[in-house]
Amino acid sequence: MDIIASRQNPVFKELFKLKQRKYRLARGVFLAEGERLVRDALEAGWRPLQLIVTQGQEFDLGGSYVYITEQLMSALSETRSPQGVIGVFQHPGRRLEELAIKEGLVLVLDGLQDPGNAGTLLRSAAAAGVTGVIGLAGTVELTNPKVVRASMGGIFRTAWVEAVAREAFLDWARQQKLSLLQLEPRNGMPFHHYDYNHSPLGLVVGSETGGISAQVSAACSGALTIPMPGGSESLNAAMAATLVLWQALIARGL
Repeated sequence: MDIIASRQNPVFKELFKLKQRKYRLARGVFLAEGERLVRDALEAGWRPLQLIVTQGQEFDLGGSYVYITEQLMSALSETRSPQGVIGVFQHPGRRLEELAIKEGLVLVLDGLQDPGNAGTLLRSAAAAGVTGVIGLAGTVELTNPKVVRASMGGIFRTAWVEAVAREAFLDWARQQKLSLLQLEPRNGMPFHHYDYNHSPLGLVVGSETGGISAQVSAACSGALTIPMPGGSESLNAAMAATLVLWQALIARGL
C-alpha cells in the first residue's frame, strides 16, 4: 500500500487545490467528507471518483483509494476532527432545462449565502421529495464542502442546479408556467392560509440580510409570512422554508 506523506507529492497537491472553489469548478468535482456522507452517496447511486483515506483506517466503500497520513488529512479536511475519508465526486453539471418539474414543488435559492442554511435546505428538499433545487447566481456554491456536510446527504438525493442567471431562470419559469412564491418576514399571507394546489409551484428563499432580488420578487405571484405569536422578529431561512414546504405537502395530501 502506497501512502502519501509529503505535501509536495503531486497527487496531494492536486487534491489540496480542491479546497478552493475555482479548482473544483475547473475539474468539475466536489468533495464529501466522512463515512456517513460517502455511504449516503453510494446508497443514492453516486460513485466516487476517488476516496482519500487516512493511513491505518479501513472502509468498505469500493472505488479507488488514495492513502495519506493523518497530518495530510488534517490539512485537507474542512472539520476540526477529520473523519478519515473524503470522497471526490463528479459534479453532475445539470442544466436548468433538464429539471422535469411537472406538477411538483421547486425550491429556489436567490442569493442565499449561509452554507449551513443552504445545506439544511438541501436536506429538507430531499426529505420533502421536491422536484428540484435551483441556486441562482450569487447564491453560495451548493457543492461548497460546508453545504455538502450540512445537507446530511440531501445533496445526493435531490436534483439541483446552481449558478443560474436570473434572466434565464425567469424565462424558464414562464415557459414551465411555474407559480413563484416568496418568503417575507412580515406583510405576506400567513403561510397556513395559502392554497398550495397550484402546479407547478416554486418557493423562493432570499438572502439572510437582503432578502429576494427585486427582479425575482417582481415575478412572484404571492408572498408568504410565518406568524410569530411569540414576538420573534423572524426565523432563519432554512427553518422558515422547511415549514412552508411541509405545509405545501400537507395541503397537497402528502
